Amino acid sequence: MRTPTHSPYLPMTADEAGGPLDIVLVTGDAYVDHPSWGVAAIGRWLEAHGYRVGVIAQPDHEDVEAFRVLGRPRLFFGVTAGNMDSMVNRFTASRRLRSKDAYSPGGDPSRRPDRATIPYTAKCKQAFSGVPVVIGGIEASLRRLVHYDFWQDKIRGSILLDAKADLLVYGMAELAVVEIARRLDAGLPIHECRDIPGTAWATGGKEAPPPEGPRVVHLPPLEQCRDSGDAFNTVTRAMYRESNPANGRALVQAHGARSVVQNPPMRMLTTEEMDRLHELPYAGDAHPCYREPIPALASMKGSIAVNRGCSGGCSFCALTIHQGKDVVSRSSESVLREIEAMTTKRGFDGVITDLGGPTANMYHMRCTDEVAGAACRRVSCLHPTRCKHYGTDHKPYLGLLRAARAIPGVRRVYVNSGIRYDLAALDPEFVEELAAHHVQGQLSVAPEHASPAALAAMKKPEIQYFDAFMERFRAANDKAGRSSFVVPYFQCAHPGVGPQETIELALYMKRVGLKPRQVQMFMPTPGTLATAMYVTGMDPMTRQPIHVTRGDRERARQRALLFWWSRDAWPNVREALIAWGYERYIGRGPEHIVPPGPAWGSWKDRSRAGKGSIRFDTHMGMQVERASAEEEAEQAWEAVAGQAT
Repeated sequence: MRTPTHSPYLPMTADEAGGPLDIVLVTGDAYVDHPSWGVAAIGRWLEAHGYRVGVIAQPDHEDVEAFRVLGRPRLFFGVTAGNMDSMVNRFTASRRLRSKDAYSPGGDPSRRPDRATIPYTAKCKQAFSGVPVVIGGIEASLRRLVHYDFWQDKIRGSILLDAKADLLVYGMAELAVVEIARRLDAGLPIHECRDIPGTAWATGGKEAPPPEGPRVVHLPPLEQCRDSGDAFNTVTRAMYRESNPANGRALVQAHGARSVVQNPPMRMLTTEEMDRLHELPYAGDAHPCYREPIPALASMKGSIAVNRGCSGGCSFCALTIHQGKDVVSRSSESVLREIEAMTTKRGFDGVITDLGGPTANMYHMRCTDEVAGAACRRVSCLHPTRCKHYGTDHKPYLGLLRAARAIPGVRRVYVNSGIRYDLAALDPEFVEELAAHHVQGQLSVAPEHASPAALAAMKKPEIQYFDAFMERFRAANDKAGRSSFVVPYFQCAHPGVGPQETIELALYMKRVGLKPRQVQMFMPTPGTLATAMYVTGMDPMTRQPIHVTRGDRERARQRALLFWWSRDAWPNVREALIAWGYERYIGRGPEHIVPPGPAWGSWKDRSRAGKGSIRFDTHMGMQVERASAEEEAEQAWEAVAGQAT
């Protein structure tokens, strides 16, 4: 291995580079040197392995010279659309352009193209012919095989072929990119990297046919997936069932005369490797070339990631298929060293804004049976029932939280990441300590729905688990003498949710007194189980038919009922109930949702909604609708930044 060299930031200009670079990373985000930005994590990881790395951030995709600013990379270009799929970043669930981009300076929404991976790759090849281009990040990862593009309402083939890239890295890419760099550095051509786990590649007209054998699964071809929901679901099912690095097989899918080959997944980082990755010399700030703030950075400053991955396997979430079902956690010693270093930095106010990850209280939770884990093909460790081999011990996380708040110079340690409430409710001590020390006024949890049918489709725990957690949390608040409250996320228009399920949720909210000011509108994003349900009208795992809500009108009707408490929404709620034939829920009794009055559809006359009109934003890759512009301004960037991986 070469001796690593470090500088305050990865170079973005030829002057900063001071000579030829081994690898140039191209990203659709502004460059922030923080481990929550994928391009920074990969760049610093490669640098730590002895490679000279530069960054081209948000280049003009129509100007080839923008891709030549760092010169010809010796080994390869690495291309990513950024921390989010570029279409999720740019468009709402109603396919409207967003007015802000949290990953651009000043929130400028015009700095990245649609499906950014594709034009970026084309310009890299045009800029320096013969330099291999490797694509990765969440956009490439979730579009690696046939996928549904909601914004075109079209089934598309692999982004690998659309982009004409040489190789695609899927999932968390640290190990794969170093192996690619090592082989190219040894003088091997890019096609000699096609056996690396965690990568995908495409056969050419004159090349050898795709692999065969017992460790290879041949999927329905692209053309069949466009004609058959069963075929499309087969591909989705295989992507999930072959995602365990211990037993995953290669997947092959024909795209006309060519084939896309997805190698088995790369192993997860070890705890020691996670420690090393997060303790690299990040500047922790945006590159000094920016004159305007990067909005997403505001919510990430003062936060520390302690794990990655999620064992929940929710149908609508991309975490399982991108980061993995197995949670990988840092050591407590590594996290505490990072906190101690943070206390010495200028401007630190003594507050750790978040000590967590995708699911904070899954810290060091894992399969307790190595043999069972190596054979497992479950999508979720927790649904429909919790696996008997899944460890749920909160002691490692409790110990970390206690040690963190005992560090001199630390005043508060908050948990603002999502927590899995059904796991939390298993440990009264954890809930008590969470309420007493680690909630900054409000705690966000995501029950998503109340209807058993809807929750089964979402692969979420039944609502009684949320009720049990709420009861424990209220008791813990009272014991601690605090007045923190829970902010629950609910979702509408998810597959499996029709009028009856929506009414069940509204009645549940009314019965327990929940008045949400923000709700999630389901957005079909590439690669997820819920998107396969939306496309095919079937659950890809059970093969059973499932209700799908389509069209702005029906989606708006479901959304309206979640604001059952708002006078501004009452006309919309009445219209929905009348249209569905459920007028019996209009009245003044406890069994009714709204009182009698006028009815109209929100899609017809939005101006009538007045100050409470709903605004659009994003939360974890799904549509979020906020009840006021003030809330949007205060919370938008935090919601978007939650998807940084």
